[in-house]
Amino acid sequence: MSAITPNTVLKPFEKEEIKAQAQVWKHMFGFAETIMLRTIVSLGIPDIVHSHGPITLSQLATQLPIKSLSIDKLNHFMRYVVHMKLLKISTDEITKESKYELTPASELLVKSHNKSLAPYVMLQTHPEEFSVWGHVVDCLEGKKSCWESTYGVSVYATVEKSQEMYNDLVNDAMTSHTRIMVPAVVSGLMKEKVLDGIGSIVDVAGSSGVATKAIVDAFPHIKCSVMDLSHVIDSVIKDPKLHYVAGDMFTSVPNADAIFLKSTLHNYGDDECLKILSNAKEAIPCAGGKVILVDIVVDIEGLPEFCSARLSMEMEMMLMGGKERTKKEWETLLSKAGFSHHKIIPIVAIESIIVAYA
Repeated sequence: MSAITPNTVLKPFEKEEIKAQAQVWKHMFGFAETIMLRTIVSLGIPDIVHSHGPITLSQLATQLPIKSLSIDKLNHFMRYVVHMKLLKISTDEITKESKYELTPASELLVKSHNKSLAPYVMLQTHPEEFSVWGHVVDCLEGKKSCWESTYGVSVYATVEKSQEMYNDLVNDAMTSHTRIMVPAVVSGLMKEKVLDGIGSIVDVAGSSGVATKAIVDAFPHIKCSVMDLSHVIDSVIKDPKLHYVAGDMFTSVPNADAIFLKSTLHNYGDDECLKILSNAKEAIPCAGGKVILVDIVVDIEGLPEFCSARLSMEMEMMLMGGKERTKKEWETLLSKAGFSHHKIIPIVAIESIIVAYA
């Protein structure tokens, strides 16, 4: 191909080749955005900009937890952050200096905000989780999850053995994610009248009960309980509006009009999910009982902006030993579990609500 200048008129096949090259380069360096995202969160850059308002490069340098900082290298670093649209540049009207400001995306990375994805970023990009992606080929053999092949035990055994990892990473990440998506869940429950006639609900594997608290605030007539493993229930701060129960969902689930399972079943393969769903179905009344799932439906039509995230999560769960499911796969799973029918409700989130009827 001859040299391309701004005035070059490209033939159709040449345009396609340029697009193809750009696509390959983008995928080749896709890891860079992940690492940059983790770096700005770990350095607290969104928090610094949030606290100080528009900030110059030199002002930012004085706030970073780095002893010997190169302003020149920081400038290159920040150029990439702006390229990612995690910060934007404005010009001071008086001094004419360039200043960095938050964007809607980086607002979600401010740790002090109630709606913050910063803890989830730190979990997803944790070295132990990130390294598993290097074993995709091993996962295709289908014998063990990549996590188990890499570390010798399942990801859940790792979490249970490491209280520090659970408290500082997993619990904080799940809580932050729940805070962001639960308004959409409550809105979907209200709009579709899912909880009409429901007097009690148990949030299985509900941790501290962030989702359940939002449900009881929206539906104060419903008795809401949170069930989780004993060490989880012992460690969480209790909310007086909720009832807490220690238990194992693979053994039994407390009786209620509805069982609520949020971001739980995607952690497991079909056989394990069938056991959980069987216990959930036994816990609800035959007439009017419901099992309410909040999980990803890979091929849902709602919010195509999240299509890439859903597929990425599908890959990650495969690596970890879990499984994301399509509409057909959910139908098959729920049918095998003995539910008469189900309904999928798209919401403004990466997940959907799936209501299974006894």
